[in-house]
Amino acid sequence: MARTKEFDYEQKLDIALELFWTQGYHVTSITDLETHLGINRSSIYPTYGDKKALLIKCLTKYMKSKVSEYEGILKPGQTDAVETLRALLKLAVAQSIQEDRICLAVKIAFELALTDQEVRRLLAANEKKIEHIYFETLKLGQSQGSIKVDLDTKLTADFFASSSSAMFKNYALNKNRKYIYDMIETLIVMVKV
Repeated sequence: MARTKEFDYEQKLDIALELFWTQGYHVTSITDLETHLGINRSSIYPTYGDKKALLIKCLTKYMKSKVSEYEGILKPGQTDAVETLRALLKLAVAQSIQEDRICLAVKIAFELALTDQEVRRLLAANEKKIEHIYFETLKLGQSQGSIKVDLDTKLTADFFASSSSAMFKNYALNKNRKYIYDMIETLIVMVKV
């Protein structure tokens, strides 16, 4: 008779996510996961897979949540693309500033994306979703007449999606939230009519 799991799958996934976020992938060991999740590896492997498979599950959950936050700002019938753009850019750095840590996807990108094709593909696919939200906002602004019509919306969307990690780097070094928001306003001025 098969033994039923005596733990909450999502709760343990959240704990693993937090551990990877705090310690990073390479530093986190299976023993760390056993300790923090409160389950042994004989339960971890059949439920979540090996350490990398568990990381992929954590990243997927995290990124789905982040994309959902971005999509929540870009609502059908939006009336002001510039305000939407401002909200998107602020959202991109808000969690990092509030929690004093970089986005999990960015952290894992710097740790693994250069050497792990699967992680790189997963992160790149997620980045494309964020870029598309910026793209839609910029196109909306062009149709409203508030964003420059000659703007390369694809390139600008890619740039905006990449900018949050640079802005947080600046915040981490200088601890000046106002300066980050001034940077956001500068980005908006660059694309606004």
